[in-house]
Amino acid sequence: MRFLTSGVPVCLLVACPPGYAAAQFVYPKPEENVPKPGVYTEDPFIVKYRQQFFSVFRGDIKTFNTAYAEIEAMVKKDPKDARALVWLGNGQTVKAATAKFLNPKADPTKALEESRRTLDRAVALRPNDPNIYMMRAATLYIQGQVWATEQLPKVVWETLRDDCNRFIKFIGPKRMPLVSIHVRGEAYGELGIAYLRLGDKPKARETFKKLIELSPNTRYADRAKKELEALEGQ
Repeated sequence: MRFLTSGVPVCLLVACPPGYAAAQFVYPKPEENVPKPGVYTEDPFIVKYRQQFFSVFRGDIKTFNTAYAEIEAMVKKDPKDARALVWLGNGQTVKAATAKFLNPKADPTKALEESRRTLDRAVALRPNDPNIYMMRAATLYIQGQVWATEQLPKVVWETLRDDCNRFIKFIGPKRMPLVSIHVRGEAYGELGIAYLRLGDKPKARETFKKLIELSPNTRYADRAKKELEALEGQ
């Protein structure tokens, strides 16, 4: 079982083998999520719920359900809590993925549209917070890995592309080598996939090569090399 660029995950909501990344370009190890002191650090709230929500992709549905209920309660208490809203949007996508697993013929259109609207509301509340717009990007990335390209509107890939590019610009070339391996790997990895889905192969190649340059000898570089190999075969 593995992660496919041109298709969908062959392993969803069941126990997955080490290295499988249903929800991210590469599922991070703790040591890959450590930045140099004084540079960009992810919001602990975002990290906490990423660990709990994405546990569903390893088969731990109970942890996801508990965390989702917490987020729902936060949004009910404060509908303008952007951090909770972005996770509500993510959870709506995960629930749609669960429905697909149970019924592959189910139409996900309305559920995914609702998820994207929730994500957009979160970003609108805190438009300059990279923790928020990059969680939107991560959620759109999940949609693109669970559903075929033709089942999603082009705006999914355009927004993913724009969020990743905005984050890369926010970090800047001097700080990028100093952020955690996970942060730079996801930004460039998801950006490369977005370019692929938009049919911009030259940009995709450039992006994957940049990832390898920034994170040599890492699992992110290994994944990027596989994407480049696949591109060469097209």
